[in-house]
Amino acid sequence: MVMVKLRSLLAGTVLAGAVVAGAAAAPAQAATTSAATTSATTASATTVSYTKHWFEGYSGYGRGEIRGHRSYYKGFYYAANGRYYFDVDVWDRDGDREQTYVDFWYHDGRGWHQGHRLVTGGHGKFRFSYSARGGFDGYKFRIGEGRVGHYDWSDYANRSW
Repeated sequence: MVMVKLRSLLAGTVLAGAVVAGAAAAPAQAATTSAATTSATTASATTVSYTKHWFEGYSGYGRGEIRGHRSYYKGFYYAANGRYYFDVDVWDRDGDREQTYVDFWYHDGRGWHQGHRLVTGGHGKFRFSYSARGGFDGYKFRIGEGRVGHYDWSDYANRSW
């Protein structure tokens, strides 16, 4: 009888130990699943799409040009990681073998500065960025088509924030 009670006590202890071990493992497993979910969420958070701000413009008219022959640019910018990123497409559409020029100017606490001059004789894609530090608070584009000194410049397209 003592042996049966001892055996039952040992079996109960083993069973209780298994239950406790299982209960202890369940939160650990849940934590591992939670950590994996958090990592997946964090990984997808690094691929967040940023709000794109679109802009576009046309060159002025040259002699005998029609609207469809005007040079054209379009693009977008977005802010991320303390920088402003620009992505610009430029088309020289009149086929006269002259270049199309796009001037990019930016504004900061010290005034306006010419940042880039984009040049193409057909279609060009341009990407560049600027640090948001130093008071960067706006930009402007203009597009011209022609020969040096004889551009058909558009008006500036300004953006400020």
